[in-house]
Amino acid sequence: MHIDMESPFILTLTELALSFQVRQFSGREALNQVYCLDIEMRGPQPAMSLDRLLHQPAFLSLSPTTGIHGIIHSAGLQYCGAQQIGYSLNLAPRLLALEQQRCRRVFQQLSVPDLLRQLLAEHQLPPDSYRFELPNGEYPPRPFCIQYDETDLNLLQRLCEEEGIHYHFEHQHDRHVLVFADDSDSFAQRPVECAFHPAAPDAGQPRISQLFQCHSRPTTRPQTIFAQHASTDRATLAPDTCANQPYLDSLHPTGRPDPAQARRNQLGRRELERLRSLHRLVQGHSTLPELLSGRLLQVTGHPVPAFNDQWLLCEVLHQGETPGADKVLSAPVGYRNQFKAIPWSTAFRPALKHSRPCINGYQMAEVLGPPGMPPHLDKHGQINICLWPDSPSDRQGSSGIWLPIAHTGTGHPTLPLAGSKVHVSFLDGDPDRPVLCTGFADVQAGEPLPMVAVEQEPSATGWSGEIYLFERPPTTTECLADTTWYIVRMPRPGLKELGSLNRDDVLMTGKSQALGNLSLTLEQKQRLASEFARTPEQLCLLYPGQCVALADYFQQHWNSEQRLSFIGNASAQRQPSEARLLFDWLVNGPEATP
Repeated sequence: MHIDMESPFILTLTELALSFQVRQFSGREALNQVYCLDIEMRGPQPAMSLDRLLHQPAFLSLSPTTGIHGIIHSAGLQYCGAQQIGYSLNLAPRLLALEQQRCRRVFQQLSVPDLLRQLLAEHQLPPDSYRFELPNGEYPPRPFCIQYDETDLNLLQRLCEEEGIHYHFEHQHDRHVLVFADDSDSFAQRPVECAFHPAAPDAGQPRISQLFQCHSRPTTRPQTIFAQHASTDRATLAPDTCANQPYLDSLHPTGRPDPAQARRNQLGRRELERLRSLHRLVQGHSTLPELLSGRLLQVTGHPVPAFNDQWLLCEVLHQGETPGADKVLSAPVGYRNQFKAIPWSTAFRPALKHSRPCINGYQMAEVLGPPGMPPHLDKHGQINICLWPDSPSDRQGSSGIWLPIAHTGTGHPTLPLAGSKVHVSFLDGDPDRPVLCTGFADVQAGEPLPMVAVEQEPSATGWSGEIYLFERPPTTTECLADTTWYIVRMPRPGLKELGSLNRDDVLMTGKSQALGNLSLTLEQKQRLASEFARTPEQLCLLYPGQCVALADYFQQHWNSEQRLSFIGNASAQRQPSEARLLFDWLVNGPEATP
């Protein structure tokens, strides 16, 4: 352990040109994380004003050549006797300012680097306090990116993890610089050399006292449903793009590389690099103050040859203590650290520690366009809306996002007029999969929907809900008229399962009406209710190009009154206990049933 009776630890307030003796400090700094150091120091009377200390840039000297620069984010003081004032400070980077508040807003047509620049500029970080070194990556603009009750710092870290971008800090005496990069060239190329001595005779010589390594088997993180959707969308490849097939689709007809294919290759390669960087990790203890995250360490003198290599420092826990009269002689003093590192030959990719927010329920939005006029539809049948129009966090002056439509009301779907308030839902809670829900009438945000009692007897017309053949379910903008349909029983919904069906599995068939609805007779309604009561999870609606599970259709397109009316018919075909299960199925969803 490096012991120096004259304190090597000095905190300098760079703008005030004041220096203080540091009694002790501890803190952690790591790649893709905000560092934080707790510092105790002393100075003479009179005491400095805490308001004067806050937000001051400061430099903590760990050695004559190394230190950590930051901003004082919190400060406290106390009288220590002998005309001495003790100060307790927290030193962190400017980046910590992005943690001040949570927002709900939508970013549009921004690449991830541009979005990061906007976040930093909004918090008034000086332009020379950060830089981007992203020469090799493909970062196309995202149609939209939703921030939902996240701090700006959480959003920044999440986007970096999704894209495989790492960041670290460079420290100088008068400033620190935040560096975003996607390869190893941004790290300091000159390694810090240190010898391994588990029990060095010269305690004053900086050394590595412990070094150990653990190989871990990569584990698959539990994924949310929307994460599985995202992974499927990114990883789905045509058969001729597999590894054992000719690589033909990577080029445009013009001969230039296909940007979409290059993007998929980049995401797959970085995911593999992320798993590799977590696989081989070394941990150690040392008294070398030059060890900072993002630097290279050259180990020498280790009896295991594999350890005598260059390692990229990913995380360092710093501790320092100055010997003083008020300290016990046997107490450890000086500087020491614990560190984690990966082989320099291994590309570093940040672990996925910040998951996407899950957006449950309905969110308020407003249809854009001339008030009172029919909304404009794009070529995909989507409507332009402004999400959270009344939110004070929406600082963007948003031009709106285009969303597909899902009908949740009664009867034939109608489009909301421009200027009207609408509801937006997110499939599986995924912020990347919003849909516009139509069919709500005069229901404001936070207002409960009316409850409808279950009818004791089925109505004379069977049940009130209609079934439509939507051209692109679950969107409801276009319906198919005069189209043949079938209601079948099949173990699993899907067009691939059609080969296993026989004639007895077809329960009924017909042709859709002019509006695209099935227009079932009373007898067909009663039979459908009876068959659904038997196997609610196995009934499907088939028509050209589509296979829709009826249970999903009822959940997506029928309101509670329509589902309860259907229960009145179906429950008559079941025992009371079975009827209760059917009620849970239709009202609460398939996951409600055991």
